[in-house]
This record gives sequence, C-alpha cells and structure tokens, in this order.
Amino acid sequence: MSEILAVMMFVSIGGVVLELFYRIVTKHGDVRLLPRAITIAVAGVIAYSLLPRRVEQMGSLDETASIILCYGSMLLGMTAEYAYSLAERASRGEAKVKFDALTFLMPVFASPIVFIPLLTLTSEIGAGGGAFTRARLMVYLVAFQNGFFWKQLFEQRRQAATTIKHEPMATA
Repeated sequence: MSEILAVMMFVSIGGVVLELFYRIVTKHGDVRLLPRAITIAVAGVIAYSLLPRRVEQMGSLDETASIILCYGSMLLGMTAEYAYSLAERASRGEAKVKFDALTFLMPVFASPIVFIPLLTLTSEIGAGGGAFTRARLMVYLVAFQNGFFWKQLFEQRRQAATTIKHEPMATA
C-alpha cells in the first residue's frame, strides 16, 4: 500500500474511533459497540499488514546533499541572470526597471530541463569525500553557469533541432 493510502486508511480508522467515542460519551442513540469494535480491529490489522516493512534508500546522504546543492546552485544562477538583466537595463537608463514575477519564474519552470545533464554529472561523481569535494564544487559552479545561461542553452537546443529537421536527406 502506498503512503497516501496508508494515511487515508488510518485517518478513516481514526474517524470511526472518534465517532464511536462521541456516541459513547454523549450517549447519543444506539451505540452498537461490537460491530464498530470489530470494524476498527479488522481495519487496523489490514492497514498494519499492508504497510511497507522497510525503507528503501536510493543513494547516500552525500549524494542527496550534492544533488540538492547542485539544483540550488542552478536556481541561484537563474536568479543571478535575472538580477544581472535588471541591472543592465538600469545602467542603460531605461525609465522603468521593475520586478516582473513571470519573467523571474520562467527559468524555474524550465529548471528540470536544464537540470537533467547536471543530475547525470552529479550522480556519476564518486561518493567519497562528501558533498564538498573539488569535483563536486566544480559541478556546482557548472550548475550556476547553466542556470545563468539557461536562455542560451534553450536557444542552442532549438537551433540544433531546427537544423536537424531542415537538413536534406541524402539520396542514394
């Protein structure tokens, strides 16, 4: 059973227990204790038997920390690019330089696509030495760079896709 189903089952059992308790305390109507007690006991046994028995760990704590730091570095790069573009427009003397939430959030929406190669790179680095080895710090800096140049990465991919589509097929 998934965690969500387990939570739903235990919440349902809790609701039946609370309803039974309320009826007993307030002496409200017919309590019928035996059927409710049997229902609660059977539901509890079923829920307990279907719970996962072990926690499956996908990677080491260092690897998880590295992935989180890499993603954070990439988001920091995207934020820095937005701040840089605002500062650049202000230095050119544009009259109104204001924060635009949608433009700020655009890279966050694109971040999973930009993060795919970084995730592969982060995962392939050996787990020894912790989350702050030289190799991992280099990956964090590359993640920042990819975040900063996220628009250019998308433009390069778009141009490569258009070039492949429009190349004439070789005839034999």
